[in-house]
Amino acid sequence: MDLVPALERPLKNVLGAATAKVMAEHLGLHTVGDLLHHYPRRYEGRGQLTRLADLPMDEHVTVVAQVADARLHTFASARAPRGKGQRLEVTITDGSGRLQLVFFGNGVHKPHKELLPGTRAMFAGKVSVFNRRLQLAHPAYELLRGDPDEPGEAVESWAGALIPLYPATAKLESWKIGKAVQTVLPGVQEALDPLPEALREGRGLVSLPEALVKIHRPQTKADVADARARLKWDEAFVLQVALARRRHTDAQ
Repeated sequence: MDLVPALERPLKNVLGAATAKVMAEHLGLHTVGDLLHHYPRRYEGRGQLTRLADLPMDEHVTVVAQVADARLHTFASARAPRGKGQRLEVTITDGSGRLQLVFFGNGVHKPHKELLPGTRAMFAGKVSVFNRRLQLAHPAYELLRGDPDEPGEAVESWAGALIPLYPATAKLESWKIGKAVQTVLPGVQEALDPLPEALREGRGLVSLPEALVKIHRPQTKADVADARARLKWDEAFVLQVALARRRHTDAQ
C-alpha cells in the first residue's frame, strides 16, 4: 500500500530544511507521511481542573487562574557568574488561593511577555514545594480570551485533552516532534484513503485521515483505541500485500 499523495510531501517543504534535516538524520523521517506514522508511545492527561486551595502534592494538575503579579529577577550562578541568570516568578490566583509559577533561563522570555498582571490562563504542571511555598516549575499554559466568567468548553476540552509523548532523541525532544506534527496535521484531510469505504464500514474502521488525527490529537482514550485499530489493520494489510507479492514473484 503506497503512501497517498498528500502524505508524500517532503518535510523540508513544510517544516523547513533545518528541522527536516534533524528528523531525517536522527529519526529517519523524510516525508509528511513518515512523520504522521511516527506515533506517540504513550499519553499523559493534563489532569482535572483543580482549585488552588485544593492542590495535591507531587501530582500533575490543571488550574484556571488570573495572573496577580509577575517579577523578573536576575542572579549570579555557575552558568551566569556575572549576574545574568534570569528567573521569572509569576503569582496566580483563582479566588480560592494563590500559587507561584517559576520559569528559568531562556524559558522566561515568552511567559514574561504573555503572563502580565490581569491575564487569565490555564496552567498545567506538577505541584512541588520550594521555600515552604507551593509552586509549578515551567508549567505549560494556554491563554484564555473572551468572557472571563464563561471559559466553558475551551477550558474543559484543554484540561481533558491527552498529551502525546513521542519516541524522541537527544537532538529532538518529544515536544518538538509534537509541534511539527501539529504543523502538518491539518493537511491530512487532503489524503485519500487507500481502503474502500465498504471495507472500512464492514470492519468498523475509521478513515485514514480520522485515524491520524485521533492518534496525534486524541480527546479521549476511545479516540486512541479507534485510531490504533485502524492503523494496526493497515500494518497487517501492508504485510499481507508484501507476502502476496513475494509468493507471486516466487511462482514466476
